[in-house]
Amino acid sequence: MKNVEHLSGELRQAFIRLIAKYTGLKIREREQAALTEKIFLRMKALKLAIPEKYYLFLEEITIDSFKEWRKLAVLLTNTESYFFRDQGQFNVLRNHIFPEIIKRNRNHRTIRICSAGCSSGEEPYSLAIVLREIIPDLDQWNLVVFGVDINQEALKKAEAGIYTSWSFRNFNVEIKQQDFLVINDQYFISRQIRQMVKFLNLNLVKDALPQSSSQLRDLDLIVCRNVFIYFETSAIAQVLDKFYHTLQPLGYLLTGHSELSGQNLSQFQTQVFPESLIYQRL
Repeated sequence: MKNVEHLSGELRQAFIRLIAKYTGLKIREREQAALTEKIFLRMKALKLAIPEKYYLFLEEITIDSFKEWRKLAVLLTNTESYFFRDQGQFNVLRNHIFPEIIKRNRNHRTIRICSAGCSSGEEPYSLAIVLREIIPDLDQWNLVVFGVDINQEALKKAEAGIYTSWSFRNFNVEIKQQDFLVINDQYFISRQIRQMVKFLNLNLVKDALPQSSSQLRDLDLIVCRNVFIYFETSAIAQVLDKFYHTLQPLGYLLTGHSELSGQNLSQFQTQVFPESLIYQRL
């Protein structure tokens, strides 16, 4: 097995371009040494001695290469998350956006929301908790929060719905008591909230959106926060166009602060709140 010193600068840049093309992820200069280690880690798992062979394997369009991309994505993506991250943006949703969506959909009682780049599930569960709080006749609604992510291991944790205290920074104690069962310092999400959320393995760059088969279409809201900061500019534009077509008319897109700086947002109307900007499909 060659060591990391034998991954040439030219080949490393080729890997970086391939990763950006397939996942949208931007590998910064300070991350390149770690990337090299991750490449050799996966090569060892596949019993490949030459990095060029691993590159060619990733470049193939086969079931095996697709499975390998899933495993590599686990190493490449950041899974840092916690419940109700950015209280200001959740206040905008709770006080302005969700009430409007509920009013607009009152007749057919259907709401579809997506947390894109949901990691280990704290964000989609947080969205479901807010909806549970503000919709008194929740059982009469057809409501689903999709949690989508490229990282399959993070999604397994999300589906399990079991968390430690580290996921509860800036968290309301009353909500914790109502929506979680605590056993041996572990927090189990309640069945009611769990049933509101559906997790899907999705590559925002490569996979098709909208998706009629999974009902990932005609969405009222897409939340995609702290995702685009890891993306190449061209990938952001590509995913934005997908989001536009996945939202229903007047649907909303919420991103992290300043994540869309420099992007063409002519398809959206920007609404300004003291706590955050939010984009509405025209």
